[in-house]
Amino acid sequence: MLMTLGLTMASSSCTTGSTLTSCERLRLVGLNSFAVTHGDYELKRGTFGEACEDGTLPIHLGPRSAMSDTAQWSDEIRWGDSGEVLSPYTLPWRLTSILGDATGMASAEAELGDQKTLLESIPSGMPVQVVVVLAKPLKESEVRALWSDPRTLLMAPAQPLIWEEPISCDHRGFDTCAFDTHPEPFTAQFRKWVSLLRADDAPILAQFKLKLPQLQKYASDGLVYGFTARNLPDPIRAIVKDPRIRAVYVVDTDLPRP
Repeated sequence: MLMTLGLTMASSSCTTGSTLTSCERLRLVGLNSFAVTHGDYELKRGTFGEACEDGTLPIHLGPRSAMSDTAQWSDEIRWGDSGEVLSPYTLPWRLTSILGDATGMASAEAELGDQKTLLESIPSGMPVQVVVVLAKPLKESEVRALWSDPRTLLMAPAQPLIWEEPISCDHRGFDTCAFDTHPEPFTAQFRKWVSLLRADDAPILAQFKLKLPQLQKYASDGLVYGFTARNLPDPIRAIVKDPRIRAVYVVDTDLPRP
């Protein structure tokens, strides 16, 4: 209804001086760095569970959409010949622009349109996905008091850095299920990931425009700057005027429910 998605299955690379070669580090550093910096796409169930072999990690990828049956493809993250990480190349779409605008990385007001009018125009039976930007950063527990089931959390103030519910316990390269009963599970998982990073991971992090000291500060602060949500439009319209919310961006919609 609101956009056309462009996808490609090519791979991109950026050579670094890293000599890391293990599958464990590839999953922990390469996969996670890709996932947290590509909030406009999401890792799907499928070939992801296949074991990493010869420095290659199979993944299943698709746009983060309100649609229940969206396009997706099989790809891989792997070590390059010079120790760099080769990761899927993804084309920008509407959510890419929204995340950039919401975090101050780019201004996309003209192309995004009047969000209030857009949200009001969506029929009540049509599921919608939105990006909610907070007026000031909150703890995850406070975010869940506002919206109980966020799909992703934005973990940084000036960078579209996200954390989402893992596909499985070993999805992130460590036991994320250990945090199932934590009052702030996404924040706790994000902190755990950052705590496992090493100084010699810096070249790989740099490929994804990440810096370890910044990640350590975000993890220490434990603050959330926004979130994505998917629901029928009426519950979302009900929170738009909440003073804790600065803006709500409409991403896309699914087909109407019967």
